[in-house]
Amino acid sequence: MPKRLILLTGGFDAEILVRHFRQANPHIPVTWVRTLDDLMLAADRGPPARLISFCNGVIVPQSLLARMDGPSYNVHPGPPTFPGRYPECWGAYLGARRFGATLHVMLPRVDEGEIIDTRWVDMPPDAGQRLYSREGFRAATRLLIDWSMPLATIDGGFPANGERWEGRKWRLADIHELALIGDDVDEAEFERRRRAFAEIPGCSLRIERHGRVFTYIVPADETPAG
Repeated sequence: MPKRLILLTGGFDAEILVRHFRQANPHIPVTWVRTLDDLMLAADRGPPARLISFCNGVIVPQSLLARMDGPSYNVHPGPPTFPGRYPECWGAYLGARRFGATLHVMLPRVDEGEIIDTRWVDMPPDAGQRLYSREGFRAATRLLIDWSMPLATIDGGFPANGERWEGRKWRLADIHELALIGDDVDEAEFERRRRAFAEIPGCSLRIERHGRVFTYIVPADETPAG
């Protein structure tokens, strides 16, 4: 049994996930952290821990992974066919008919570790960023809850399920490139990019006209149907 767990995730889901781990194993300490600095402090405060990252963009260096108790695991809110940043955007832009989430071993390079399990979900035609984001997060949550018992009670690593990472590993720079709307973008392509990159409040498109760039930010009360 692991001596303790460290959960690296945002505050919006931490309490629910911590509760599932404690229900799976009432005897294991669970520490929740948000940032790399918090993780480094938590790693120093006790015996080696199993690290679990959930829907979190923090890249953990090898020096810190080596201090953890056995393999560390990440839940990626996208399937193995969409490694890298913002899989929901690329799922929407490319019109993926299957989406989901991936549980995999953490390595210093993102989305390259052995895949332990996946959850797949069928997507309707013309779904947008918001729906891909929602379904990816739901699949990720189900995946981690289903694995809460073995992660909290079984030492060592888990066998890979045989799936492999596929396709391009998307970067933040790729988002910035396609979220810039130039004069050469027609109406159909504009709508395709809006659905993929600017459906969720706080997301944005940049529009270039007459040598100037204007930024459109999706307001909090505008959530187009996905």
